[in-house]
Amino acid sequence: MEKSFKLRSTIEQEMARQGHNFATLSEKSGINRGVFSAILNSSPPKPISFHQLATITEALNMPPGWLFDEYMSECFYDEKPNRRRIEPFLLACAELGRTDLIHCVLKRLLEDLKYLPFVFETAECLFMSGKILQSISFYEVVAEHEKHQHSLRLCISRYRLFRARLGEDGEENLKLAVQFEPFREFLPISLKLDAQLRISNLYYELGKYTELEHMADEFFETALNRYNELRSPDFKDTEPDFKTIPDKSLLFYYGSALLLKQLSLIEQERYEEALPYSEMYGDLSDFEITDDDTKQEIENLKIFALGNSLHVELMLGNFDVLDRYIKYMDDFPNEALLCLVNVIRAANRHNVDIDSLIEERYVPLDIYLEEHPDGYYPLRITRSTFASLHYHLAVYYHRQGRREQSSAHVRACWKLSQEMNNQQHFRQLASLLSLPPKFVIQPYPAEKLQ
Repeated sequence: MEKSFKLRSTIEQEMARQGHNFATLSEKSGINRGVFSAILNSSPPKPISFHQLATITEALNMPPGWLFDEYMSECFYDEKPNRRRIEPFLLACAELGRTDLIHCVLKRLLEDLKYLPFVFETAECLFMSGKILQSISFYEVVAEHEKHQHSLRLCISRYRLFRARLGEDGEENLKLAVQFEPFREFLPISLKLDAQLRISNLYYELGKYTELEHMADEFFETALNRYNELRSPDFKDTEPDFKTIPDKSLLFYYGSALLLKQLSLIEQERYEEALPYSEMYGDLSDFEITDDDTKQEIENLKIFALGNSLHVELMLGNFDVLDRYIKYMDDFPNEALLCLVNVIRAANRHNVDIDSLIEERYVPLDIYLEEHPDGYYPLRITRSTFASLHYHLAVYYHRQGRREQSSAHVRACWKLSQEMNNQQHFRQLASLLSLPPKFVIQPYPAEKLQ
């Protein structure tokens, strides 16, 4: 009860310092004068609700989080957990980043595991309200204390932790995917689809195209099975209703699985196999499960299908479509950066001169980010795309014997690859060593690569 005493004495001291008595503070805060007396003078004193603490803090013009350390004892008044005080206190601690207090409260609370569902519910509340990073401590505790290996709570907690911890470091993201993998199969269908999408995207970013192909097949099978279930007249949905952020339609997942399968084939240079996929996801107007949002998703997939079909034609050596591809870049500027990479790859593959296009379209990363402040794609995707751009430009200029320009792009690719810890780009750079001897990287001070 020492902290409970300190909580009350600190409030009384601050009241005295500011010249308040029960009457004046009651008037300013809206808390009944009798309640103040019961909180501060009764023996034993009345417990302080978290709302009352927040109201007193505001009335005394004290900063958010004032007396949070002392308030923890109110959560376990008379040594008994009180959910009505604990829940808003934990949410406020999460808002202020007081993970130390969160861990202390949860450790004490979970001396009785009957409170584990409450901790999980609090985590879900934070996650679904967009406070994803703040939810991590709660999901960690659930994962640590859940006894059943494939319980729904545990699998969802592992999925949410995977989502929340994804960052800029590609190899760390891959480790997260490996840790999460045993739990993916036991997720509710909506979360499983989202997990398969994110792991597929991760494999694509890291250049793991064989793994991407396998995951895309699994992803599509899940989406197709769900589609067939929902169309069955005898279907009764018994799936628990867990949402994703952002919430996506089944059509989006169905089309994305086909798109990712196509990308896996393109990156493995299986272009003839890849070409038909553009038609498979490029027109989903006959998809039977739609809503208002799916209309835009159908249009987006149609855009990707057009771009990828032109890309495949270029990789097959059909440069008659280049003007159409350039128009595509102008019509859909968010796709222009990746399109430029694709044109350079095709030019390298078929020994085509595209100097004028590069001069017209290429800008350094910092300028590109200034020109695209809306951030249509996540920054890590843009940076990874630029690393690929630098690599293919290095090859392009090497092919023309322009060593200085080639070396500059090697250095730029190396720098970005270091920052992102992306092994795909390191492997690409290593592959340059197999090029003819005229490719020589100019000396570059090691400290500048840091």
